[in-house]
Amino acid sequence: MKSEDAGFAKEPALKEERESFSNANDDLLENNHLSLRDAPVRIASKALTLMRPGHAYRIGKKIAYCFAPQLLRSKIWDDAAPKPKQFPTSYLNGLRGLTSVKVFTFHYTMVFSDFGFQPWGTDARHTHFLELPIVRYFYAGFTAHIFFGIAGYLTTLRLFSLIDKHDQASREKVLINVSGALFRRAFRLYLPTMIVTLITMHYIWFGFYEANRPFLLDHERYFPGDWNEPKPEIFPSYYLQLCNWAREMFDLTYIMAQGAVYPYHDQHLWSILAEMRGSLFLYLILIATVQCHRKVRLAALCIMTVMFFLWNHWEIWVYILGAIVAQLDLLLTEREQEKKMTLVPERLLPPSPPRSPMDEKMTRPDADAYTWSSSRPPINNTTICAYLSRHSDRILRVFGFLVAFYLLSYPIDGSRDYAPGYMTLNLLIPEWMDRKDKFYPNIGTGLLLFLLARSDPATSTWRRILNSDLAQYFGKISFGLYLVHGPILHAVGYMIPHRIWWAMGTEGINTTNGPWIFAIMVGWAISLLLSLWAADVWSREVESRCVKAVKKLEEVCFVKK
Repeated sequence: MKSEDAGFAKEPALKEERESFSNANDDLLENNHLSLRDAPVRIASKALTLMRPGHAYRIGKKIAYCFAPQLLRSKIWDDAAPKPKQFPTSYLNGLRGLTSVKVFTFHYTMVFSDFGFQPWGTDARHTHFLELPIVRYFYAGFTAHIFFGIAGYLTTLRLFSLIDKHDQASREKVLINVSGALFRRAFRLYLPTMIVTLITMHYIWFGFYEANRPFLLDHERYFPGDWNEPKPEIFPSYYLQLCNWAREMFDLTYIMAQGAVYPYHDQHLWSILAEMRGSLFLYLILIATVQCHRKVRLAALCIMTVMFFLWNHWEIWVYILGAIVAQLDLLLTEREQEKKMTLVPERLLPPSPPRSPMDEKMTRPDADAYTWSSSRPPINNTTICAYLSRHSDRILRVFGFLVAFYLLSYPIDGSRDYAPGYMTLNLLIPEWMDRKDKFYPNIGTGLLLFLLARSDPATSTWRRILNSDLAQYFGKISFGLYLVHGPILHAVGYMIPHRIWWAMGTEGINTTNGPWIFAIMVGWAISLLLSLWAADVWSREVESRCVKAVKKLEEVCFVKK
């Protein structure tokens, strides 16, 4: 067929298609016009549908399910959470969880009394049992060094295992892991932080904070503890309020800042920047020592720990201290495995020579010598030495844990005030150190991590406690608890004891020990339950979605293999 004939053949079809398209456009315009004209009717109909009791009940049920903690989900909806997988390092997740509860307890109690800051025996008022070293660790004192040490250990443990293989494939995996971890780190730290502070900003802007502000500012009458947190300001316009929040978030991401950054929206969030900085420097050291021998890498980590100590960055050298513990753990584990491989089984050893009955008779103790004694042999130096020899590892381990907790319970004001039990140790703290209260807790953190890492998983009591369901649950929501407990304490928790005292017809500063302790404990329990509830919902509904969003972003940005 010629081209002219083909053109004539196509023309009717094209004309029909144009007419069809024109009719479709006319219908679409007509429908749009009608839809715009009927929009109010349809919106009203939709609103009436939503207001029906059955539909409102379904929406309410969904909201209740969303905000229900996991315990209620399991009881009411029979929606039990999947049992978390156990890993060789799961005990550190439990340690992180229990430590987060301790952080909450300290941030709650420190506003009512200074016993979390002052050393035991510094004066006649501070002589209570709960203020003694080791005992005080479990409820008082700053604890960020534990989180930083755990992060340093977990960050490097698997990477060290890959690096030590010294093959090209493993080194490629190290590069991929470090790249992915660095890409995700900032988003996972800052996305939930920005969301929770944005919620706090709106809470302040709408005036909900103002009801408690006069009480929170009156430290002498209501909050006599060692608590000097500045309170967030309410601005005359929403734009200025939002700008203030944005400026604080920008400051919190400024990794070159000399010291810590304390945002007014929640002073406790200073550790986010510190953790980001520690991660960056640790990954930098890791990349620089990828091709080094293990002992050279260990020496480099030790040198950098000393350097950051001299540079007055306690938050970074405790981070690197966790990496040192990870490297030592791998070295000692490898040595143990080599020792097991070189041991000769007993069945391969030559048999013992036969013993003479006369020798046995000569070495057997005389029966007459025991006629005057009890059935138990007398305890002498030889018996004590034998007992110590058999149980030396256990004794050293218990002693090591006591030393670790003794150092971890170093009082915040221990370097400034009279501190019985720490006076000699204070002489070893350099005068130029800005945060003298961090010197011994950092060392205690490294010792505690080392002892836990070298514990036998089958027999260790600490491992059993930290791997329990409760500790693992606290570890699962630990980041959420850290983010939400500050706003909840300011909104509700700090005022609960005062409302109890007011109901009793007294004030906190005038009451006796019994009512004071009762109100503090009730307020602590209610505040902890509220914070755990909020942390549970936050971890499931917000933090998990942030993690998924970061994974999606990673899929978009990263080159496909």
